[in-house]
Amino acid sequence: MNNFTDKQSSQLAQRRDISVRFSTSPDLSRGVYNLIQRLISETGLDESGRDRFMLIVGEAIDNAVIHGNKFSPTKFIYINYTLESDKITFMVADQGQGFDYQKHLDTPIEEYQAQNLMAKTMKFGSPGGLGLALMRKCANQVTFTPPGNKVKFVKYL
Repeated sequence: MNNFTDKQSSQLAQRRDISVRFSTSPDLSRGVYNLIQRLISETGLDESGRDRFMLIVGEAIDNAVIHGNKFSPTKFIYINYTLESDKITFMVADQGQGFDYQKHLDTPIEEYQAQNLMAKTMKFGSPGGLGLALMRKCANQVTFTPPGNKVKFVKYL
């Protein structure tokens, strides 16, 4: 016996949930990125929306490879992509130590304007946090799970 209403059945039919675990490798991360890019083409986002979403997918995966797992092929990266009728949820987790994500979330997004980035680069050699600023700018919601080795972002369709 089916306990779902027609609306719930329709929502389940529209939902797509994909999870992938892969060892830390730039080649494998490119393959996963390409998979997500193909899936995004089914979302109804316009070209600009798809480009922005893929920009932050790439940032999240690269951060896991570079900063989280430090290119260690013995560590894994986990991703989850969920497409629902009204939103896309994307999660990336690594096996790194995490980082102080709260200071980046507390930094006003205006700090990442070109003139401020140039000043930070001149002072520190790198502006730091640019990928997280892009996530905040291009997604509707960005959340981290302590200790900072798991990020989830949501984009409404």
